[in-house]
Amino acid sequence: MIERGVDATAAFQEFLEAMPDGIFVSDRDGRIAFLNQQAEAMSGYVRQELIGRPIEVLVPAAARPEHIQHRRRYYESGPAPRPMGTHLDIHVRRKDGSEFPADISLGPVRLGRRLLVVAAVRDVSERHRTEARLRQAEERHRRLVDGVSDHAIFMLDAEGRVASWNPGAERIYGHRDEEILGRPLAALYPAEAADRGQALLGQARSRGRAEDEGWQLRRDGSRFWANAVVAPLLDEAGLLRGYSAVTRDATERRRTEQSLQAALEVAQAVLQGRGRPALLETMTTQARTLVDADLAAVLLADGEGYGIVRAADGDGADRLLGLRLVEQTPAPIRLEAAGPGPDSDDRTRAALQALASAAGLGPVVLVPLAAGERRLGGLLVGNQVGGAAFASSGLRHLELFAAQAAIALDYERVQAELGRLALAEDRERIGRELHDGAIQALFAVGMNLEGAASTTEDPRLRQRLDAAVDQIDEVIRDLRNYIFGLRPGVLAGRGLEAALRDLAAEAERESGVEMTVETDRRLAAALAPRAPDLVQMTRELLSNVVRHARATSCRIDLRERQGWAVLEVADDGRGFDPGEATEEGWGLRNLRERTGGLGARLEIRSRLGRGTTVSVAVPLEAAAAFPVGDRGRGGRG
Repeated sequence: MIERGVDATAAFQEFLEAMPDGIFVSDRDGRIAFLNQQAEAMSGYVRQELIGRPIEVLVPAAARPEHIQHRRRYYESGPAPRPMGTHLDIHVRRKDGSEFPADISLGPVRLGRRLLVVAAVRDVSERHRTEARLRQAEERHRRLVDGVSDHAIFMLDAEGRVASWNPGAERIYGHRDEEILGRPLAALYPAEAADRGQALLGQARSRGRAEDEGWQLRRDGSRFWANAVVAPLLDEAGLLRGYSAVTRDATERRRTEQSLQAALEVAQAVLQGRGRPALLETMTTQARTLVDADLAAVLLADGEGYGIVRAADGDGADRLLGLRLVEQTPAPIRLEAAGPGPDSDDRTRAALQALASAAGLGPVVLVPLAAGERRLGGLLVGNQVGGAAFASSGLRHLELFAAQAAIALDYERVQAELGRLALAEDRERIGRELHDGAIQALFAVGMNLEGAASTTEDPRLRQRLDAAVDQIDEVIRDLRNYIFGLRPGVLAGRGLEAALRDLAAEAERESGVEMTVETDRRLAAALAPRAPDLVQMTRELLSNVVRHARATSCRIDLRERQGWAVLEVADDGRGFDPGEATEEGWGLRNLRERTGGLGARLEIRSRLGRGTTVSVAVPLEAAAAFPVGDRGRGGRG
């Protein structure tokens, strides 16, 4: 029974007690007539403490006057139901003075002649905490997204229109959010690739995620190579709400990989001996691809102060072939458009402008091709009139490629010169140039390619780079053989002793192994006709010491022994089992062939951990004519 004379049935009271919310029943004067157990629990009062007291006892003190006015207007305007969820800022005061946020619904009830108001009170403290955590999470997410400047992060609606835009997107694309919001994804793609965006969204819908790489468009019309990842956003019912998109500028990564690929193609063209025309064609094709140019050309110096276009690729290439350009300065030249410019008095720049006009080019860049102090020509790239200018980042890769291409050209020149050798007096010059120039350059190229192989993420490209390094090693070995095949007369003139000391010094510089040379000078002079073979065998033996022995010292000894001239190379390295060594791995086949050709004997003595001694004994028909005592002893060679 409700107190203060309210006539209510026991069933009605049981109904109110069963409600999950706190129930307060008040009369027209605002006095509490009933409260259920949930109301007692949330307020901290027991029922007898609240019955007959004004409802404002549950209202925070600061809000009581205003609540009284609200209550009076509620009755005066005709009581009507008010549902929960009105988002009013309502707080309920507990007995201990603490407060909690509440959602309250009101409903008038007539019991006999009395008009009562039933208030259902729900504690929404947990909901408020959840909403606060959600707002904090959203704020953290917003700050995170806004703080990312190297990735474009944006949202699309279900139709593929841009719905949000972070600062990273503005930096990469150039669009401010007010310029791009509401525009379709196709606005970020070049006209010829506009359908790629829709295809990407379709893949994301069907697969749950989609990734794409290709050209995208900035606000200023320039292009960049983009890596884009798109994922669909679904609601609780699984319906599509939109898409999340993350894009990063991968232009630099792509150009680095293209630069490695271009260097590899040029190196293979040279190492496979395809000839100069094929090499020049490879250079123009790779340069054009590297900077996305409409045209590329190679100019070669003619020895008279001019560069002549010897190869070209792209639209208008035929109009360039054979044209001459005054020899350029060592620095790259960059023209933003054809026609006279502020530096038109410069001969090279003026000639370049004329050449660009003849080919219908606008932006043009000419990069020198040089090997040391020798100017070989230039590498030219250009875009059609009205085309985009070349970015500085792309030109850095072009200059690097030009430097590598110049080495390839110089090496190809040396190869061609070797093929044309006819006079004996040219052999020493060519051999020295190969050793001091081409071999060192090939070492440098090989080291660059090895370094490049360790940085690329593409396994196929890494495999091709490793194969190119192996080819370079083979070419270096072949070149060294060529050098000693070209210089027999010179070795005889210098003497075998000097050649052996030079070999030892070179091996010590390259490996750090301490070399000692002891020779019989008269014996070395008598062996001059056989010096080329002896020097080459010594080179191969020292190569084994450096590559395999792990030695700290090595001795080269040339002496006469019982009618034989004995060349001995001994090291203190790890040694090996001669019975298990492969002919190819240790170069034994070459040694046996050379000793057999000399009518000499080859002896190999080695034990694991005790070093290795290799002796080559050459027969001497007149050994008595060469006294043993006149020996030149050398220290470190």
